[in-house]
Amino acid sequence: MSVAGDVSVRGTSLGVNAPGGIGIASNGTVSIDNAQVTSAALYAGIDAINLFIENGSVVDISATEDRCNAAFISARGGATGGNIRISSSNVVAKSVFPGLFAGDNLTISGASVQSTSTAAAALWARGNLIISGNAHVTLDGKDPSGCKGNFTVYAAEIDAKNTNVENIPAILDSPIIGNDFDLTYAVAVDSEGTTIDLIEHDGAEQAKGFLHLYKNIHFVTSEKSATYSFPFTKVVKKGGDIAPKPQEFELEIFNVGVGQIEDYADVTVTANVTTNGAGEYEGLLTIQGPKSQVRDITREGFCVREKNTGVANWTYSDAVYQIFCHEYEIATDGQSATQFSYDIFPVQLVETDNGAFYEKTQDTPVASMTFENVYTEKAAPAANDKPATDNKPAASTKPAANNKPTAGNIPQTGDSSALAIEFAVLLMTAGALTVAIAAKKMRKGHDVR
Repeated sequence: MSVAGDVSVRGTSLGVNAPGGIGIASNGTVSIDNAQVTSAALYAGIDAINLFIENGSVVDISATEDRCNAAFISARGGATGGNIRISSSNVVAKSVFPGLFAGDNLTISGASVQSTSTAAAALWARGNLIISGNAHVTLDGKDPSGCKGNFTVYAAEIDAKNTNVENIPAILDSPIIGNDFDLTYAVAVDSEGTTIDLIEHDGAEQAKGFLHLYKNIHFVTSEKSATYSFPFTKVVKKGGDIAPKPQEFELEIFNVGVGQIEDYADVTVTANVTTNGAGEYEGLLTIQGPKSQVRDITREGFCVREKNTGVANWTYSDAVYQIFCHEYEIATDGQSATQFSYDIFPVQLVETDNGAFYEKTQDTPVASMTFENVYTEKAAPAANDKPATDNKPAASTKPAANNKPTAGNIPQTGDSSALAIEFAVLLMTAGALTVAIAAKKMRKGHDVR
C-alpha cells in the first residue's frame, strides 16, 4: 500500500499483508487514531516520514527482511520528519533490525509497547527518546536499545532484555529520570544469571546510574509525592448560656489553579480540627498527591473557606482566603532541591461587569487563616421558674352548700359589742311595743266613759 502523501486511519480496522514489499508506504505522515491496524511485510510494516499512533489504537507491525524495520520512520526528499509518537495505545513491532526506528525523536506516553529485534537493538532513535505517562515498554534485542540524543524517563515501567550470547547490556545509556520522579523498582540480571535488587543493594539514587550495566533490567519510575501545608486558626466563642460542645470543623478549597478540585482524584486535601469549648485551636490545611497535580492546583492561587455542615446551635464563618504558592530552587551539597513558599490573603466576592470575582481586601499577606464560630444554645428555664398552672384552690376552701345562714340565726362575728347593741335594740323595740299596747288600752277605757 503506497500513498503519495499523508495516510490517516481513523476509527476503523485495516489489515495489510505485503510478503514481497512494504505494508504501508507514505512520503508523508501516517496517523493511526482509535483504529486497529495490522501490517505484515517483507521490508517494513510502515515506512513514512512521521508516524503518530494515538487514542486507544491497537497496532501490530512486522518486517522479515534482513536489515529492515517494522517501522522505518525518517525524513526524505528534503522534508523534515523522522518522529514516532505513540500515546495511549497498544503497539507490537518485530523485525530483524530495530522494531521501531526513528530518524529523529521517539516519544512513548501512556502506551503499551513491545519492540523486538532479532539482530540489533529493540528500538532506536537518532534524536531523543522520551518515555512517560506510566507507559509500559518491553524491549528485546541483541544490541543495547537507546538513542543518540537524550534518553529521559518520567513515569514508566521498562523491561529490557539482551538476548546476545555476549555480555552486552540491554540499554545503551542510563536514562535521565525527570526531576519530579523517583526510581521505585529496579531489578537486574547480570551475565551470570544473578538477580540483583539495585535499590536494596545500592539505594535508589545510586541505582539510577547503574541501569545501563546489565543484560536484563526491569525498572519502574513514579512521580514524586508533594505535600503542601498551610496554617489556620479556629476561634470558638460562647454565644448562649451553655458552653460550646465538642465539634469537628472542616475547610475546603475551590477556585483552584487548573480545572476543578474534583478533577484531582489522586490528590488528598485534609483540613480538620476538633474543638472542645471556647478558645483558639490551631490546624493545618494539607494538600498531598502527585507533584505535578499539586503544582497545578496551587500554582495560580486557590481559595479556602469553611464547610457549613449545618450542625444545630453553631454559626459558621463566612471568611474566605486566597493562597498563592511559589517554587524556588536551593542548592544542597552540590545538588538542587525544590522548595516552596506561600502568601495568604483575605478576600471577598466582588461583583463586576464581567462577573463575580474574589479580590484581596488588603495588600499585606497574613500569617494564618482565621475562622470564627459561635455556639448559641440557650439553657431551658428551671422547673421552679415556671408559673404554676396546676395550683387551683382546694375544694375545702369553697363555701359548703349546707353552710348557708338559716333564717333567724345571726352569723357569729366574734364582736361582743356589736352583739350587745343588737340586744339593746331588741329591748327597745319590745318596750316601744308595750307602751303602744298600753296606750291603746287607755284610749279604749276612755271611750267607755
